[in-house]
Amino acid sequence: MGEAAAVAFDAEAPFYDDGFGRNPVGLVFRHVFQERLRVLFPVGAQVVDLGCGTGEDAAFLALRGVRVHALDVSPGMVERTRAKARARGLPAGVLLAEVRAAEEVGGLDGPFDGAYSDFGALNCSDLRRVGEGLAAVLRPGAPVLVSLMGPRPLPHTLKRLLTGRGERRGKSDPRVSATPVPARYPTAAEAQDLMGPAFVWRDVFALGLLLPDPSHEAWVHEHPQAFGILAALEGRVRRWPVLRGWGDHVVLEGARAS
Repeated sequence: MGEAAAVAFDAEAPFYDDGFGRNPVGLVFRHVFQERLRVLFPVGAQVVDLGCGTGEDAAFLALRGVRVHALDVSPGMVERTRAKARARGLPAGVLLAEVRAAEEVGGLDGPFDGAYSDFGALNCSDLRRVGEGLAAVLRPGAPVLVSLMGPRPLPHTLKRLLTGRGERRGKSDPRVSATPVPARYPTAAEAQDLMGPAFVWRDVFALGLLLPDPSHEAWVHEHPQAFGILAALEGRVRRWPVLRGWGDHVVLEGARAS
C-alpha cells in the first residue's frame, strides 16, 4: 500500500493546502482534532506524527512548544511540511519531517511522549505493525490520538439507502489524484484490536456524523446556516455510544499501557 500512497500523495502535495486544506468540512474536522492535540500534548513534549501530510497538525503543535517528529510515506508531502516549518519560522529541531512509512515508526529513537495520526493516514497502513512500532517507542502512559476514516458514515449510508446512489465505503479503493490507493476501514473495536494489547483506549468519537463529507463543499457554501446548525448538533452527539462509530472519521483516544 505504501508505494501507491506515495505516488498518489506526491501528485496531490502541491495542491493539497489550496484545495482540501481550505475545505470547510475538513477545517471543522481538523479543529476538533487539534483541540484534543492541544489538551493531550503539553509544552516540551516530544511526539510522533504518523502520516503528517503537509504538516498542518505538526506545525500547530510545534508553534506551541511541542517537539514533533513527523513521518510520511510521500516525499512530496514531507517537503511541504519542511517548507511550512521554514515559512512559519520554527526553530531547527522543533519540527523534524522524515520520509518514512507509519509501519516503520519502531525504528525511531525513543522514547516519545505521545503519538497521533489525522485524516485517515493509517487507513492505508498495517495497523498491527503500527501498533507494534508505537509500543516500542512510546513511554508508558503516553497519549495516542488516531483519526481513521470510518466504515459506515451515517450521511452517506442514509443517502445510499434512500436513493440507491453511491457505493458502500470499502467496496473500491479511493482515488487520490486519479491514483487508486488501497485502504481498509476498520471499526473502532477492530482498530483497537489491531493496534494490540500495549494500549488502553478511553474515548471514541465521530467526525462527520451529521455533517456531510468533505466532497459536499459546494452545499456547505450554499447553506452556511444549515452547516453551522449541523456542526453544533454534531458536537453534542459525537460521543454517544450508539452513534460514535457512524462518522466519516472515527477518532480513538488512548495511551500506551503502563
